[in-house]
Amino acid sequence: MKKIAVFLGVLLIVSNLYWLYVLIDSGITLTYRDQELHEYKKTQMQLMSMLPEIAKNLSKDEVVSIAQKYSSSEPFEKEGSTWVGWLGFKFAENSRLEDVSWVISYGEGGPCHEAF
Repeated sequence: MKKIAVFLGVLLIVSNLYWLYVLIDSGITLTYRDQELHEYKKTQMQLMSMLPEIAKNLSKDEVVSIAQKYSSSEPFEKEGSTWVGWLGFKFAENSRLEDVSWVISYGEGGPCHEAF
């Protein structure tokens, strides 16, 4: 009977150590994932901020045509913006690119999400 109690005690300690290891490993993994997502978002914001300057000599049709090459969605107009896939393009009166928004950036008050 005493051997069973010792065995179960050791088993309990080993299983608790295992769950502690799993908990620490998951915490570290989530920290790395969060950092990577943060870096992706910053890279995305940097690229979207650069696009209007890079495309300053391109017309609206050229910008939409280029964006369409990298999307399976058809472009459409909504609330003054042209949407192609996941990106919304805001054009000035002279058909030059003013700003770019990501489809999920409506919480940040992007120019293509004025109605939100």
